[in-house]
Amino acid sequence: MPLHSLISASLIGILLLVESSSAFSPPSSSASSSFASRSSTQTSSLNAFQWPTLDLPWATPDTTKQTGIIIGERNGIDPNYPWRFEGRFIFRPSLVRVPSDRERLPPNTNLLSLFGYSLGGSVVLEYDVSPVGPYREYVVMGGVVGLGRVNLGDDDRTYERKLGLGQWGADLFVTTQIAEEVCKQVWGVPAQVADIDLIEDGGVLRDGPDEVIGRGMKPKFTLSGWNEARVLTSNNGDSSIKRYGNIPIFWTPTIKALWAPISLPGSGSSDASPQQQKELLPVHKLRLSASALRLKWCERIQQASSAGEIPIGLALVVDNVLIEIGERVTSGTL
Repeated sequence: MPLHSLISASLIGILLLVESSSAFSPPSSSASSSFASRSSTQTSSLNAFQWPTLDLPWATPDTTKQTGIIIGERNGIDPNYPWRFEGRFIFRPSLVRVPSDRERLPPNTNLLSLFGYSLGGSVVLEYDVSPVGPYREYVVMGGVVGLGRVNLGDDDRTYERKLGLGQWGADLFVTTQIAEEVCKQVWGVPAQVADIDLIEDGGVLRDGPDEVIGRGMKPKFTLSGWNEARVLTSNNGDSSIKRYGNIPIFWTPTIKALWAPISLPGSGSSDASPQQQKELLPVHKLRLSASALRLKWCERIQQASSAGEIPIGLALVVDNVLIEIGERVTSGTL
C-alpha cells in the first residue's frame, strides 16, 4: 500500500466530522478562548482510543468507597449507547517505526507499514465528565492495522468476522487510579497511571517533553499551548450548542483500536473453545459527534522516547466531542 494511501485511509474516518459542519479551518496558531463546561444532564466526557464499555457487575467496594463513584454507572442518553464521554482531544499524527519485537505487535490483526514505518503519533484527551469522573489520557498510537479478527458470537459459539482498517493504540496512560482499574478489570487492557500536564499557555501546541522512566516509576507527559485545543469560546459554549456527526465506529478495546464501520466475512460460526475465545477480539459500537474541528500546527519535542518518529507538524483538534459507547456487538446487533 502506498504511503500516501496509508495516511489518507487512517485520517478519513476522523475527517468525516466536518460533514454538515462549517467548523473546519486551515492551520492556525492563534489562541482560542476558554471553553465553558457543559450541563451534566446533557453531556459527558470522552475516553477515546480506550473508550470503555463499562458493564461492571462486580463494582469494586473499595474503589467506590474511596471515590464515591459507581464505576459501571450508565450515563448515556440513547439506550443503544448506555455510556457517554465528553471533552476535547487532539490527534497528532506522525510516521512511526514499526516495532521489531513481535511481542509488541497487536494480536489478531495485521500492522500495515511501508519501509518499516506506519502512521501513528499521539492522542491527548481531556475528559470533563465520565462514568469514572474527570481525568486525562495520553495514548501512544502504534500504527495502522487491517483485517482484525473479531468474535460476534456468545459464550457457546464463536462467529468470526473481520474488520477492514483501523488505528492501533500501543500504550495507554491515564491520570486517575479508578480509570486504570476500569481499563484493566473490564477489558484486560494494560493501562498505567501517569502525570499528564496540560499547560494552557504556549502560543502553539507542543507535545513533550515526555518522562517515561523505568519500570515502577510514574511516567509524565506534558503538552503546552492547550488553549489551542479549546476551539469554542465562552459565548458559544452553552449547553444548546449543536454537535455534528453521529459517525459510527467499531472499537476493539483489548488492543485499543478504532476501526472503520465495515465488517468482512470471516470463518463464520463454530463451537466455542477457550482457545478460540482467546484468539478473537471482542468488538463494540461507538458513535462520535463534535461541535468544532480544526487543523493546527503542533510541534513535537524530540527526545530518546520519540526516536524513530517523524512528526508531520499538524494536529487535529476536536472540541465538545461526544463519544457514545454501545454494548459488545454480536451477530444479531451488527
